Order: sequence, then C-alpha cells, then structure tokens
Amino acid sequence: MNDNVIEFKKEKTYRYSEIFYSFQGEAELAGKPTVWLRFFGCNLECNGFGQKDPANPDTYILPYKDFDVSTVEKLEDLPVWNYGCDSSYSWSAKYKKLVHDDTVKGICDKLTDQMRSLSNPDGQFLHPVTYQDTQLAFTGGEPMLYQTAMIEIVREFIRRGNPPHTVTVETNATQPITEELNKFLFQEFYDGGGNRWHWAMSPKLYFTSGEKMAVKPEIMYDYLDCCSGIVKFVCDGSDDSWFELEQSRYKIQKYFQEKNVAAPEFWVMPVGATKDAQETDQTSKIAMEAMKMGYNVATRNHCYVFGNVIGK
Repeated sequence: MNDNVIEFKKEKTYRYSEIFYSFQGEAELAGKPTVWLRFFGCNLECNGFGQKDPANPDTYILPYKDFDVSTVEKLEDLPVWNYGCDSSYSWSAKYKKLVHDDTVKGICDKLTDQMRSLSNPDGQFLHPVTYQDTQLAFTGGEPMLYQTAMIEIVREFIRRGNPPHTVTVETNATQPITEELNKFLFQEFYDGGGNRWHWAMSPKLYFTSGEKMAVKPEIMYDYLDCCSGIVKFVCDGSDDSWFELEQSRYKIQKYFQEKNVAAPEFWVMPVGATKDAQETDQTSKIAMEAMKMGYNVATRNHCYVFGNVIGK
C-alpha cells in the first residue's frame, strides 16, 4: 500500500422525495410552522384509500400506476389523487426519477434554506423575532425505515447550534424502534429538557386502506416509552370501517391498560386527499359521528389553505 495515498471515506446518503416548508395541517399540532423531510420508501401501499370497496383489490382505481411519469420533471407537477395512497410518489419505484439522494449535511442545508426569511435570515428553528418554535417533521413513505438518518440529521443541527426543539415523526407504527434511536432519545435529545419528540401514529385500517394486520399496539407502546404521541385513524364512514376502528381502539387501550400506562389520545380523520374530497356531506358525517363517539377530529387544513398541491 502506498503510504502517500490518502483514502477518503464516502459520506452516506439518504433518499428522500421532498423537502418543504408549510404548517402542520392535521391533528394535535395543527397550525404549527413546520419544515418537512419526506423520505422515500414504505413497507405498506394503502391502495384501498378512497376506493368504493377497500377490501376488494379487484375493484381498485389506481391512477398513480397509469400516470406517465416521463411527462414531469419535478414532484410539484404531479397531480394529487383521491384513490390509493396520496403520497404514492414517496414509495412507488415508478417515481424514482423524482427522488433525491443526499448526505446529512446536504439535507440539513436544504431544510435550513426552507426556513430562511427576511425576519429569519439564518433559518433558525427558534424564530429570532417571535421566539416561536418551528417543528421538524419526518414523514414518508415510512420514516421509521430511516431511524439512523433521523438521528444523524438532528445531531447535525445540534452540532450547528440550531437544534429543533420539536420533532414529529409521522408513522404507520409498524416498524419497531431500534435500540440506537431509543438510546439517542433518552441520552441525547432529552438531555437538559425542553425538547419534544412527538409520534403521529396512523395505523392503517383494513376496511379503509386495504392493509391487513397493520395495527400493532406493542410497537406503539415502545414508541411512547419516553415520548408523546397520538393515534390517528383514517375512516371512510362505512359500517365496516367504524367497527374496525372501534376494535382497534379497544385493542390499543387494552394493551396499554395491561401495562398500567395511559393510552394515547385518539383522533379520527375523514378519508380524502384533496380539498373537494374534504368538503363532502360524508366528511361532515364522519366528523360528527367521531365527536359523538368521543374522538378528536382531524382535518387536512393545508388543503383548504393551499389547495390540491404537493409540497405545501
């Protein structure tokens, strides 16, 4: 080996679909300014969303499969579909041409740029004028497939002196938390207090999403061992969907009760990825029924403000 040759280790990169700045549109933290990182890849497909019969794949209408992706150059040019997963572009191999691949430092640079403004020229999570906190949200796809990446990104921001004090992970809650992430949360993220790691858990119901056996209380319990979180069910208003939702809620509560721990809050969000889909009589009925049954109601507020667009 030539002692004069210096070997450089290539930095690891991570795949993501988009980085954007908006506000949290759903559930408990709705309205909070948020910078988003949408990872690429998911262990579920949820093709049943919006379908007439989510339990019968033979009847599915899936426009994301038929769309000619060669006609678009950037993610924002894609339509928002009411059938199937509303973010299929974040996991379907068909949309790999629109995926980004970057290092942790590159991702942090882009997240910071999204927060820059005249009153926040350095892109600080803690706004220098209002002292209000901007949330960092990891979504997907399924962000829990990228646990090491999430750790490294938050660490990099801490190293830069610009730590996010609120981090939300939007997850289907099927992927076990790793020892690495658990250790990071206990020993680093919460060190000194004041930080919040929040789980927005959205377990998928079979009679709404078409996904079987996707409600896993034991994984939710492990998530909430040291962090806050909610459970958000997407419901299409059918009798089967409501029945399964109630069964799932009971299953989760029972598991937590057996552990002598309070269960998380439960939210119900009417199915529908677009503004038009949210403004229906069925949506109103689902919301009213959810409240009468004792649930919180989540809507897609960003749809009303920004319309049917990707990246807002």
